[in-house]
Amino acid sequence: MKHNFLGDLLRHTGAKVHPRIFLTASDFDRIRTSDDPIYAAGRANVIKKADELMGKPLLEYNIPDGIRLLAVSRATLARSLNLGFAYQITQDTKYAERLWLELENVASYKDWNPYHHLDVGEMCNAVAIGYDWIYDYLTEGQRAVLRAALQKNGFEATMDDYLDRERRRSYRWYQDDPGDNWKFVCNGGATVALLAICDEDDVDTSLLEAVFEYAFEDTYRAVRTMYYPDGSYIEGFIYWNYASDYLGHYVWALKTALGTDYGLCDYEPVRTSAYYVKRLCSNSFRAFNFGDAAESVMAVPVLSWMGRYFNDPVISTMRADYLRENLSLVEPYDLIWYLPCEAKYPETVPLGFGRVGGDNASFRVGFGEDDLYAAIHFGENDAYHGHADTGTFVIEWKKRRFICDLGADNYNIHYHHAYRYRAEGHNALVFNPSDGPDQNIKAYTRIERFSNGEQGEMFAIADTSDVYFGRPVKRGIRITEVDGLKWVSVRDEYKLKKGEVGLWFAHTTGDIELSEDGGSAIITIDGQKMLVICTTGLCFEVWDCKLMCEAHNQEGQYDNSKFRKLVLRLDPRDKAVEVVFRPFSYDGNGTYMPSPKPLCEW
Repeated sequence: MKHNFLGDLLRHTGAKVHPRIFLTASDFDRIRTSDDPIYAAGRANVIKKADELMGKPLLEYNIPDGIRLLAVSRATLARSLNLGFAYQITQDTKYAERLWLELENVASYKDWNPYHHLDVGEMCNAVAIGYDWIYDYLTEGQRAVLRAALQKNGFEATMDDYLDRERRRSYRWYQDDPGDNWKFVCNGGATVALLAICDEDDVDTSLLEAVFEYAFEDTYRAVRTMYYPDGSYIEGFIYWNYASDYLGHYVWALKTALGTDYGLCDYEPVRTSAYYVKRLCSNSFRAFNFGDAAESVMAVPVLSWMGRYFNDPVISTMRADYLRENLSLVEPYDLIWYLPCEAKYPETVPLGFGRVGGDNASFRVGFGEDDLYAAIHFGENDAYHGHADTGTFVIEWKKRRFICDLGADNYNIHYHHAYRYRAEGHNALVFNPSDGPDQNIKAYTRIERFSNGEQGEMFAIADTSDVYFGRPVKRGIRITEVDGLKWVSVRDEYKLKKGEVGLWFAHTTGDIELSEDGGSAIITIDGQKMLVICTTGLCFEVWDCKLMCEAHNQEGQYDNSKFRKLVLRLDPRDKAVEVVFRPFSYDGNGTYMPSPKPLCEW
């Protein structure tokens, strides 16, 4: 189906009517005059940032790692958003003049680095927003300069990738199936840009039509293959945010410019993904950062877009509540998507979240920020931005991540050899460590038993044998409460032959104090303490976070010195190891400790 986007634009907004990308003139009027605290803080924040930009040097064309211009593209986008917003809010032409200088500067670049096409997508977005938001300030000659740059560096370069024309590429993102976040960034950036200039006399309409159709078809398919029915996303939390952010740019530009997104985002799992993220995160909304994800707060601006697009105030409130307590963090995208709303996240949902056949699960003893929380990751090791981290888990209490994941490493190194990628760099088991893979990269583990706590304990169990190349191994995690005592138990059942080595790891940023016999440890973070006990009788060791195989050490790996890890050496005679984590304030009389229980009895 061919889309008559130019005809729809002329019908919806009229010829050469600006602004129309993300916001219209009436939207800016509403934002300018609203006395809502979030709008007021956002106006002040963008003007402050715009003022700070006035004296800074223009951005240089710079590819420091030999691959990416991305930092320049993103800096241009930030400058375009803040200067453009400041101009629209104040009508002070100093902001428009500075933004023109920024846009003229990047338009003069030899290219926008199509070798790493993500850079092109973000630069298209940046130039399109600036062009649209200061359109009335620019002369026709200045507009023509920006249109020419978008056509040459943006649309023609994008068509090269759509048609797979011969050239050097870091990644054939368009041809990849199902692909990753590049689908949303590259297609979305190009579409936002063409919507900004498509009604001008000097544009190549046939080129823009081709870009539009390729982009729409590819993104339509990506939405329906990368957001799974349960709301999970193919690349984990941080890339859910990045991909969804650009999907929001794409869809919202279509809505404001054309009045329709042609059903691009009419797909329930996109809405469900907001609830998936909320449920899997900790009570302080910090990410469970398996794979390449960071341990960041996930109350992100894209939630405002999802809430608004799907007319779901509960999703909107996930971001709005966070901003009301952190007004200094209100940013341009909040001003674009936020609408005043009052709604509450339902606290009647089960305390356990997950499902049989699923990849991840989370558990908590309540929804307060001080309540105990734990989560575990199974799923696909070979997923985009995945790690060899099947079975890794995190534990948080009183907003402190007592057992943590280290997150991503430097993308420019041999990634599969990096400490943070390998199983030894996660809260997982390792058998017979060597210079080879310590988990099967092709393994895909699903939860085989799950309880959300409505019928008793909360737990998730999975058979991880395929992860360990056929060695029989199962891992389970549960949160239990008895007589006011609350704890997390992690249990592994395995087979280990005499002479083989099995290691159990758990990472932390806290201070670790071992008991005299090594059977327990106390982790302390900011004065808060968590007791860790091996109930199956093994003794803990404390290791630095270094690769066991020195041959894997590489220049450029991220520093791991702030982390340390608890280690247990598995005994072939035991066939099981169980470790209990108990916050000190849940001590009760301090005498009760759960006995080890086989996974089949959970």
